[in-house]
Amino acid sequence: MAQSERWERVEAAIKGAPVDRPPFGFWLHMPDLDGDPAKLARVTVDLYRRYDMDYVKVMFRSSWGLEDWGVTFEGYHPTGGYRLPARFAIQAPGDWIRLPRLRPDAGALGEQLRLLRMVQEGIGGEAPVLATLFAPSMLAAQLAGEATFVKHLREEPDAVHAGLRTIAATLEDFAQACLANGADGVFYAIQQASRRVLRDDEYQAIGRAYDRPVIESFHDRSRLTMLHLHGEELMFDELASYPAHVLNWYDRNGDPSLAAARQRTKTALAGGIDHDRTMMLDTPGEIAAQVADAIAQVDGRGLLLAPGCGLAITVPERSMRAARDAALGFA
Repeated sequence: MAQSERWERVEAAIKGAPVDRPPFGFWLHMPDLDGDPAKLARVTVDLYRRYDMDYVKVMFRSSWGLEDWGVTFEGYHPTGGYRLPARFAIQAPGDWIRLPRLRPDAGALGEQLRLLRMVQEGIGGEAPVLATLFAPSMLAAQLAGEATFVKHLREEPDAVHAGLRTIAATLEDFAQACLANGADGVFYAIQQASRRVLRDDEYQAIGRAYDRPVIESFHDRSRLTMLHLHGEELMFDELASYPAHVLNWYDRNGDPSLAAARQRTKTALAGGIDHDRTMMLDTPGEIAAQVADAIAQVDGRGLLLAPGCGLAITVPERSMRAARDAALGFA
């Protein structure tokens, strides 16, 4: 395959132009490897080649943005593959004020930059390489635990806002460093814009003050910004107003569907594959049907085929191959 073919397919899709087939990709945590940048880079490149992906989301270990602020971990989720916190960094409201601004090239952040450089070296510019970043509100919730974060936000907002300012400044620095160290773009995840977590007005107050400015700080330099709307009961229209090339969410698990989203935004969409149920059932026929349905929902325009979120680390090999075969079968 020519070096530019994957790039051309992705760039056409985000513009809503005709494509030979929608670009395809998926991602999952690799907890047995993600503590070693060299090992994770090799497996990431191998996964990209084995499944003929058109874009590569580099799966930083889930604790990348928390370790240097003092969160400790013990083990990982048996299916999700994300690390399980043993002790949160934020225990009392005053802890938010004491968070230091982190250097992007040191500690766990520096390890992810080395990972990006190695992945880009292995892929050689053939396809977009995306760094995985969590928005300030998402990192804040993970630093304290979600219940404590919400409690502090409602009872001690000044302290939480001080912490969010530090987190946002750190993320702006780190995003720029990612783009200077091998990333072509950014997969930017937001989890707190869910009505299961916060009210609309509560999220808007922090999202517009911190989450959106961070994405605005790097979007002009990013060739592919994929905004991930994590969770259910989403504030979809709020996040669809943020600058991004592509929106990704649980379209198979909740509202809106791809077809409904196409009526609400002109931004390209990434989804169509049920990461939570269908990919786990080892039913290639159902996976193929979902791929065909996703393409039909948007008439094949402005779509990147993707799961709604990361695949389980226990996903059957046959399911991954079925998704690839269905996606490539529309060439």
